[in-house]
Amino acid sequence: MKLHTKITISLVVLLGLFIIYVLVFFRSGLNTLRVNPDHESIEYKLITEDLEQRTNYFTWIGQATILLDIDGTTFLFDPIFSERASPFTFIGPKRNIPPVIDIDNLPNIDYVFISHNHYDHLDIESLKKLSQLNPLTVFNVPKGDERLLSSNSILNVKEYEWWESKYHADATFTFTPSNHWSARGLFDRKRSLWGGWHIEHKTKSIIHIGDTAVDNVFQEFSTKLGRFDIAFLPIGSYSPREIEAEYHVDPLEAFELAKTLNAELTIGMHWGGIFFTQEPTYEPLEIILELNNANPSVNFQTPLPGIVINLD
Repeated sequence: MKLHTKITISLVVLLGLFIIYVLVFFRSGLNTLRVNPDHESIEYKLITEDLEQRTNYFTWIGQATILLDIDGTTFLFDPIFSERASPFTFIGPKRNIPPVIDIDNLPNIDYVFISHNHYDHLDIESLKKLSQLNPLTVFNVPKGDERLLSSNSILNVKEYEWWESKYHADATFTFTPSNHWSARGLFDRKRSLWGGWHIEHKTKSIIHIGDTAVDNVFQEFSTKLGRFDIAFLPIGSYSPREIEAEYHVDPLEAFELAKTLNAELTIGMHWGGIFFTQEPTYEPLEIILELNNANPSVNFQTPLPGIVINLD
């Protein structure tokens, strides 16, 4: 077989595998290919202060990445600092805004939490860098994901089943169920778990939901976990509903979930950062603001990325 024929066949095979990957892996499949290319960038504020000198705060870095400090202990949820949420560096969903803080400028991270293994939540390059920056960082992951991290020389990895709790110094960590799925390739769909994280600290109770669609399991949260000071809920990646309703709440459903959880403060996240879906850029924020005005008893806020908010 001639060389150019072999090259042509190889290229066709690679293209075919990529198309299959897009259609099978992305929960939106064809929807991902139809994403509006004209999404505008959301406003954000670059963090320039030295957060190592600050305590008792949180900030939304983008997508589902939340940085939280409670009494000097730092927690980082679903960190993604890469340019794309993809197994490829040259193609795939790209960041709409840069990370509001460089990974090298993060404060010392004590605990990392991964909600599930989709590329916009488990960014292996970011996790490798965090492990290098602080070899003592503890990485908390769903059951089935420990091997991925360990194979990339990431140490101190703890796996959790749904509703499993582990105790660390001044806090208890519980991995909570949600209505979503997992996969990083063509043949590992639902091979690992997915969910959210509850941190029961001696001074604060925090819940980070990750990704989810509507589910009755959230009715159990208050009974099992008690009251929440802050709930971080996804409000984006929901259009069109005939595709996304199975995987993601829309803003109205997120608002109803906020009522169910009844946290003192709810923060909207997972919108405007990396686009997989078709909703207009600012629609999630606008809907939440409208619902807030009509329901003043629900404290649901949508701060922009990079706004550092005091816990007290």
